[in-house]
Amino acid sequence: MSDVTTEQLLDIIQRNGGARSLDLAHRDLSGIDLSGELLEELLEEQGYGDGAGRRPAWFEPWTKGVSLSRSNLQGAQLRMADLRNACMEGADLRSADLAGSFLQDATLEEANLQGANLTGAVLSHTVLWAKFPSLEGAFLYGANIEFVPCTREQFGKGIGEEVGRDWRRARDAYLALRHNFLDLGRYGDASWAYRKERRMERATHFPSEEGERWIRDELGEPGTAPGRHLSVRFRRWMLLSRLYLRPMPGVPVRRTAHLGNWLQDATCEFGENPWRLMAWAVVLGVVFAVTGFAIDLLAPSALVLPQPAGFLDYLSFSFSAMATMHFARTEPASQLGVLLATVQAMLGVSLFGLFMYTLGRRMSGN
Repeated sequence: MSDVTTEQLLDIIQRNGGARSLDLAHRDLSGIDLSGELLEELLEEQGYGDGAGRRPAWFEPWTKGVSLSRSNLQGAQLRMADLRNACMEGADLRSADLAGSFLQDATLEEANLQGANLTGAVLSHTVLWAKFPSLEGAFLYGANIEFVPCTREQFGKGIGEEVGRDWRRARDAYLALRHNFLDLGRYGDASWAYRKERRMERATHFPSEEGERWIRDELGEPGTAPGRHLSVRFRRWMLLSRLYLRPMPGVPVRRTAHLGNWLQDATCEFGENPWRLMAWAVVLGVVFAVTGFAIDLLAPSALVLPQPAGFLDYLSFSFSAMATMHFARTEPASQLGVLLATVQAMLGVSLFGLFMYTLGRRMSGN
């Protein structure tokens, strides 16, 4: 439990003249009750009710909760703390433990939550807007995220579960973020969270948690010297390749699910990027044209004057075959050419259908 009572903490804030520059770093405030309801009762008991007199420095009239703005709470223990309606604008909460805390209607605008543990916290209607990323590395598994104003830019390289390679919890946390972004109408951010969720799903197939443990055991304790960083990453890549090609006993590797997920990501980012499909169509068109030109698979059509087919003819034929069109200028000169043109037409129809689906999905905001 907290090493100070609610009254003692409020007295500390009062004697400091407010929360600005207040140093509460690494203090144990677990389970402390600083809810707006309790503070309203204290105000009435102290004769501040009905607007009488100036409110104390520990009360924030804007949120009607405790004022911890600009305070230093780095590494503080706030597990199961009741911080409803709290104003922690600009507070330093790096690596703070907020697991299971109640943060409904709290204001954390511009607060630094890098590496903070928000596992199981209730964040309904909590304000997390920030000018700069401040949620990078925050742990969000099990957090109740509902109508929480935040942006994907605030998460930087990812949430804490992803950085720690806890793929299953990271997947569930990104799912919660996606629903939150959809509720806010932030469809671009919801698309980002969905792609992250699917990539975490892929990582649960390979490398699985068992695979991660095996790799960590094989690597041992990686050195911190800059010169060893590249070698550690190379060794990790080699171990991943070995694990994928020849799984160890007790280490599941679901190749089919992993490859299917990877293919969806590579082609259209799980239906979220139609322009990647257009890029694939251009690449395939050029590849088929170069292949046909290299092994001379076209002949001039009998409907035009005979002439050797140049590279532009191959390029035109390649894209027309992909679009299932024919301009009667060239035609396949062999059965291999007919087969390649047929395969290209099938790929073209598939890419076009997937493009229209993906474009409609993005235009409708999922």
